[in-house]
Amino acid sequence: MPLVVIVSSTLGWPLVELAVFWLRFRHLPPNGAAEALVFVPMGLLAGIVAASLMIRASTDRQRRSVMWGYLIASPFALVGAILGGLVLSGIWGPLVAGGMPLSIGCLGGFVIGRSRDETA
Repeated sequence: MPLVVIVSSTLGWPLVELAVFWLRFRHLPPNGAAEALVFVPMGLLAGIVAASLMIRASTDRQRRSVMWGYLIASPFALVGAILGGLVLSGIWGPLVAGGMPLSIGCLGGFVIGRSRDETA
């Protein structure tokens, strides 16, 4: 399961970026997939964080909370990755401005899932 999370996150974010570009401009970027590879480190970081928290989770509810945190943070990460690429060069913009919201969302889900388990 953790490997699936890491691979899905790593490959998913470049595909999301290409889809957003296509929806906006009705064509892919001039360099196509090579342009989207700057989002691979962002997805890899988020996938590793999510997978490691899911491994540490003590219940299925806590694992689901980690994934909910990832999903809730995704729109913020998308905007952050796009705008971060305009502010910081290379992979650093998407990694910092996109990877951090996803990681924080996963951590928030982990903590909320743990607190729910303690109260239940």
